[in-house]
Amino acid sequence: MILETERLTLRPYRDSDTAAVHAYKSDPVVSRFADFEPHSPDDTERFVAFTQDASHDVMSLAVTIRGEDVVIGGVACWPTEPGVYEMAWEFRRDAWGHGYATEAAKALLGAVAATGSARSFVAHCQPENRASVRVMEKLGMALVRSGRLDRESKGQLVDTSYFEVEAPTSGSVPA
Repeated sequence: MILETERLTLRPYRDSDTAAVHAYKSDPVVSRFADFEPHSPDDTERFVAFTQDASHDVMSLAVTIRGEDVVIGGVACWPTEPGVYEMAWEFRRDAWGHGYATEAAKALLGAVAATGSARSFVAHCQPENRASVRVMEKLGMALVRSGRLDRESKGQLVDTSYFEVEAPTSGSVPA
C-alpha cells in the first residue's frame, strides 16, 4: 500500500531504509516515551525485516516527504480485537512540530477505515507525551481512561492515557 497526502508519501519499508530508520530508532530522545530502548543496528534491521513480513497483521509504513525518498518516520496500525485497530507513530526529531505525525496517521486511519473492517481506532501514550496526546486529539480521539502504573514499558510500570475514536465513514476523516 502506498498513500500520498499533501506533503507526505507513506510506503512500505525497504532494506535501503535501514540507515534512515536507525537514525531515529537509536535516538534516546525519540525513544523516551516509546516502549523500546534505543535500537542497536541489529534491532533496526530486525524491525525493517518485520515490517516487510506479510505473515502478521501489522500495517507499518515508512513516511517520507513527498518527492524525496528519505524516511523521516513511520506509522503503524494493527487489529487488537475484531473491528478495533491500534495506531502508533514515531518520527525523527527534526520532523517534530511540523504536523507530519498527524498527517500520516490521518492518512493511515482513513485507508484502514475505507476497508470497512474498522469499528474504532485506539492509541495510548504516557500522559507526559504531550505531542502524542495532541496528535490523538487531532485525529478526533478522545481520552477514554487514564491508568496509574498500569502498563509496562522498558521494564518498568508507567502511567498511560488511552484514547479512542469511532471509525469514520467514507470521507469523514477529521480535518
